[in-house]
Amino acid sequence: MKRFIVALLTIGAFTSCEREITVVDPAALDDRNIYIRAYKYFDGNIADTSTVYQINGDLIKLSHAYITLSGAEFVSVDEKDTTHTDNDLTAIDLLATSEVKLAQLPRGSYNGRLNYHIGLDSARAYAAPETLEETNPLVKGHLWNGPATGHSFFQLEGRVFDLNDSLFTAPTSTFTWRIASEDMVIERSEKRNFNVAANKDVFFVIDLDIEKLFLGLQPSSTPEIYSDPGDADDYNKAQILSDNLKSEFVFKL
Repeated sequence: MKRFIVALLTIGAFTSCEREITVVDPAALDDRNIYIRAYKYFDGNIADTSTVYQINGDLIKLSHAYITLSGAEFVSVDEKDTTHTDNDLTAIDLLATSEVKLAQLPRGSYNGRLNYHIGLDSARAYAAPETLEETNPLVKGHLWNGPATGHSFFQLEGRVFDLNDSLFTAPTSTFTWRIASEDMVIERSEKRNFNVAANKDVFFVIDLDIEKLFLGLQPSSTPEIYSDPGDADDYNKAQILSDNLKSEFVFKL
């Protein structure tokens, strides 16, 4: 009987210990405090996924605008000090959020250049989703195009509707435009002078006019852009999309 009571007490002790274990949300481990706040517009109004837009002769609805950022660092104005961000990877849908994590900087005053990439280094660009940890934002596979091209650095998706449609519930086609491959990494460098306070986040604003991403491109005639270096026409369209993004994804003064 004594042995039975001791066994119950032991089990109870283990159960009590198990209840005290705290499960940490992996997202909470991301301590970056430098953000991009991205406001998205289309024809001067806030962009969303339910509005029908007319662009380059097409009627469309937007679905996703995925972007991948990495390599954030701050370089002092005299270029003597460089602060790197170890946890530097962001892959999000800009149409689903306005706050984009970019870098982690310790408390202090900063005068110089904030550098980052729209894109990935080769090791991460070609890492298949099934090989990644669950905390990696690329693990969902939304941006994965296969081993030849790897992950998209930017991916714009939408639906195309018939010009005579009045309900806009059944698209006639879709479009997916990708910026990918090592040659398409976009290097960004923003001159900034700012302070980082303890337990405070810093936000830099971008006004992204999504309709300007369509300059020189038509969804109905170009349903897919793969960013394929082996296809000259496709790669040229990816370059047009890249140039459009470079012009738009810029910090406000």
